[in-house]
Amino acid sequence: MNLLEILRSRVNDLPDGDYMQGLKAVLQHIEVASRHLERGQADADDTAFTDAIYRTNQAFEGSLKEAYRVLTAKDPAGESPYNIENYLQQQNVLRPRVLAQLTNYRREWRNPSTHDYRLDFDEDEALLAIVTVSAFAIVLIDQITERISFEQAKIVAAEQPTLPPIGQSLLEQVSTLIEQFTIQFNQTHADRTDIREVEIVGALAGFLAATAPELKTQVEGSLSPENSSRADFLITSGSEHLIIEVKRGRGISHKITVDAMQQVIAYMSMSGINQAILFIYNSPNNGHVDRRLVQPSFPLGIGQILIIAIT
Repeated sequence: MNLLEILRSRVNDLPDGDYMQGLKAVLQHIEVASRHLERGQADADDTAFTDAIYRTNQAFEGSLKEAYRVLTAKDPAGESPYNIENYLQQQNVLRPRVLAQLTNYRREWRNPSTHDYRLDFDEDEALLAIVTVSAFAIVLIDQITERISFEQAKIVAAEQPTLPPIGQSLLEQVSTLIEQFTIQFNQTHADRTDIREVEIVGALAGFLAATAPELKTQVEGSLSPENSSRADFLITSGSEHLIIEVKRGRGISHKITVDAMQQVIAYMSMSGINQAILFIYNSPNNGHVDRRLVQPSFPLGIGQILIIAIT
């Protein structure tokens, strides 16, 4: 696994926007840090390892600035890295997995190298810093991608209003909305065969925000205070709760369906929520909708899992 190649692909796949220049600079800083590491290894020059970490620090701060720009719709110019970090953390802007990477890099490399100019880093520390900041940038760009998809889908849904389902259970209401979403999403992504799961999740969240604002929609909702697992969506309407798990495929395989079903059943068991939708979006697809209702048994009764597969 080449983290630099993954990061490069993530950046190149983003649509044009005012964040692109900054993210390309982040990529360049990490590329230069890698070259410093290679120079230190080849020339037995230990100062190159410290140079690598100064570059990863630039990549770290640049990533946060562009995340701030996209996720808060605010200009990071004039804001200090400290203020940006505090805002992203205190306002719960970053997802838990992203926040964990931020905390790790800041504690292990950014703070020590910033606050003590006498420190020298060795080869292993430089390598770990490059790996950590690359992973951080990748998961952060995934959240940026999801947000961009959210905003784009919200605009499209507002321009092409659909009739909200009336008089249905939450399960049926949301399943109808997902089918309406698929029609619009296919229209705007007809030429794409490389759609990623974060794009589908972001776009579906944007569609629901525009078409069903009365529903409480949580992306990566916590299932239980005793467990770190999170569902792609938790939907609430009055006293009803619903889990949505999204999977992207290339043709429905038995393994994908079985593994995803086991995951959904585990989520239902730990949360006590007895209804869920497994949404499988195949790319490419012909827009055909396959629906299948499964009713697994739980200690508290019979659950309902509606499988919606777009093929």
